[in-house]
Amino acid sequence: MKVDRYFASSKICNVCGNRKKELALSERTYICECGNRMDRDVNAAVNILKEGKKIYKKCA
Repeated sequence: MKVDRYFASSKICNVCGNRKKELALSERTYICECGNRMDRDVNAAVNILKEGKKIYKKCA
């Protein structure tokens, strides 16, 4: 599966779905209002996995 290259995987909270307007590359920890706090790259990876599964379900 391919996820759109402009999918904002780093800016979306993988727990609540809240999307940050700005997220500097220097911010290595993703912190959300819902309390989710995790490595920025891990958060992005979880979001990409979820998006890939969503795309797969549409195709199946």
